[in-house]
Amino acid sequence: MSTLLKDRTILVVDDDADTRELLRFVLQESGAHVVAAGSVDAAFGTYRQAPPHAVIADIRLGKSDGYALIKAIRETDAEYRGFTPVVAVTGFASTDDEERAMAAGFNAYITKPFDPAQVVTTLAQLLRSSGDMAA
Repeated sequence: MSTLLKDRTILVVDDDADTRELLRFVLQESGAHVVAAGSVDAAFGTYRQAPPHAVIADIRLGKSDGYALIKAIRETDAEYRGFTPVVAVTGFASTDDEERAMAAGFNAYITKPFDPAQVVTTLAQLLRSSGDMAA
């Protein structure tokens, strides 16, 4: 088991149960504590109640989307927390989609199907650069 994300809490947001469980497994194998949500409302409720070290979220989330979530997270960060790294994991693979996500406030963009190691490495790098993990 890798310990790249040891003792970090990661909020996983995806409306697809299989993807949530895959991400949960991969992140837990890397030492993270994982909290999962299937909707923007559930995710933001969890985020407000017990802020995670980082978030990984799909962009298409049923009736809402990851853009609503990132907007709420960034507003809350500005008011209460400082900074939370947020990674988009999505089936939208165009350059325009990536640019839109990054402009909206996501810190990284990973397309599906994803390489589990890339997810872990990306989160670890973001946490390190945000000062949330020792180098």
